Amino acid sequence: MVTPTTDLGCRHKSGISLAGFLAKSAVNGPGIRAVIWVQGCPIRCKGCFNRAFWSFSPAREVSPEEIIRQIRAIQGIEGITFSGGEPFAQADPLAEVGEQVREMGYTVVTYTGYTYEHLLSGSNPAWNRLLRVTDLLIAGPYIRGESRSPPLAGSSNQQLIYLTGRIHKDPTYGQAEGELVEFSIDSHGTTTITGFPREYRADLIAARCREG
Repeated sequence: MVTPTTDLGCRHKSGISLAGFLAKSAVNGPGIRAVIWVQGCPIRCKGCFNRAFWSFSPAREVSPEEIIRQIRAIQGIEGITFSGGEPFAQADPLAEVGEQVREMGYTVVTYTGYTYEHLLSGSNPAWNRLLRVTDLLIAGPYIRGESRSPPLAGSSNQQLIYLTGRIHKDPTYGQAEGELVEFSIDSHGTTTITGFPREYRADLIAARCREG
């Protein structure tokens, strides 16, 4: 685990340390969703696809209000997804976003490397606040070598926990063979790769990215 003494960027902030934002994605939760990736993860699972998001230090800090303004401007989405990085390392500002977007009628999906039991046992007010606004929690550390099941999870140990009735479990979602991988190119030519590639393909993509 990473502590404030081992990563000097690991400290409480009122803003969000943002690693990335995608206005529309079809592979980060049920339906079409905006995705917020946060910068910084204390868990750092072996084989993580988003290792660039581990460090808390190199990040662009934005306010919850700025994120909410961006979400209001998007048409045709069903909700938002928090990913990372580790969303529960920035639980308070993300919960503020979640509270407001739920008032807009949107649903909230949150990915975490913590188990659900760990989040409940921590008695952390910020964690509880983020849990209260989360409709679907995808919880547990990524374990390299585990098959990608259930749908939307990176490895089979991860749990899909429906915390409210606002997102309904679809037994057919993500059950088709193959990979959930999405490539998005914005107006500036920036390419975002997201989803759940198979391990050998994730390694290939990571190597190509390091090559520049």
